[in-house]
Amino acid sequence: MSSIEKLTALLELDEQGEEIAEIIAGMLVDDRKRNIFVTRLAEIRNQLLAIDVKVELTDAEDAVRRFVVEAKRPVTTQEVAKKIGHEFPSLKYRTHASAALNSLVSKGVLGKFKVGYSYYFTTPREAVMERLKKREEEPVRCSPAEIAKETGMPLNTVLNMLEELIL
Repeated sequence: MSSIEKLTALLELDEQGEEIAEIIAGMLVDDRKRNIFVTRLAEIRNQLLAIDVKVELTDAEDAVRRFVVEAKRPVTTQEVAKKIGHEFPSLKYRTHASAALNSLVSKGVLGKFKVGYSYYFTTPREAVMERLKKREEEPVRCSPAEIAKETGMPLNTVLNMLEELIL
């Protein structure tokens, strides 16, 4: 069975198959749209492959993660630098603490959100809930891609958090 035949069978079985097929067909008609579509599909494939990769944390990242989770409230870079800087001297500098925090966010281990001029770091679940509240959206009717962009977390982490919130 060819890939086209597999796709046709899957689209016929899917309750949104007709809508998906219409979107794909619309993209393939125009060369410019087709190129963008193929590029985005490749990006999505890479994101999906990354889901199965086990996240590796350095000792410093693990200490930062533990501090943020155990705080049971959103924390700032300054708080992390102050508390973790004793254990890991490089983290006493805000730029280093910020780099560690943002690394954890990009790995989907932590989440972040902005209030005024300050960024707060927390669990991914809390970050998604904060964005939903700010955007006045519900987990079932929201824009996961926008939330991922606003929190700095990978899309798959946001989708997992939304699924947890729905259940």
